[in-house]
Amino acid sequence: MKDDLKYVEILCLGHELGLQYFITELGDPLHFFAYRITKNKEVSEEIVSESFCKLWDRRETMTSYEAIKSFLFLVTRNSCYNHMGSAYRKRVSLSQSEWTDIEGKDSDMLGQMIYVELIMQIVEELEKLPKQQADVFRMSYLEGMDTKEICDALGTTTSTVYFAKSKALSTLRVIFKEKDINLYTAFLLVTCFGHHF
Repeated sequence: MKDDLKYVEILCLGHELGLQYFITELGDPLHFFAYRITKNKEVSEEIVSESFCKLWDRRETMTSYEAIKSFLFLVTRNSCYNHMGSAYRKRVSLSQSEWTDIEGKDSDMLGQMIYVELIMQIVEELEKLPKQQADVFRMSYLEGMDTKEICDALGTTTSTVYFAKSKALSTLRVIFKEKDINLYTAFLLVTCFGHHF
């Protein structure tokens, strides 16, 4: 937390080191967040880059790490919805009610931020697992692939995928239970009910 405040001050003073710190800290979660909305990697990267440019333009008004984080998520979300409204709506004909449904999804900003933080913690823990377990979990829960797709991608059998998935889930449950009961509950909700991230 002390470092966060130091880098807020550095950013406000106009030093690029401050901006680089926040790009390192929040870049990946913002990319994941933008991708969830746009489903387009290149567009997501462009939107997140733009968000950091907007942060730089408004750096003098930022007072805390949380203010910067909220600003970046809000700007990114709005840019994603603007993109969906212009490019996406022109390509795909949607009725007004369908468009309202898209805009209304995931409208709880704090919930989205918590969700993205959970995903980033899961990704961090996956790096500590054996490669095959991490790959299977990532493909299944983060990328939404089914067992056959995972088998094809990894060149393995169904039983190997089930075993790796089971081991990864078991290990991650223990890790998240020890970390924080709220994280553990969120992790269980997402993994036990078959929801994909």
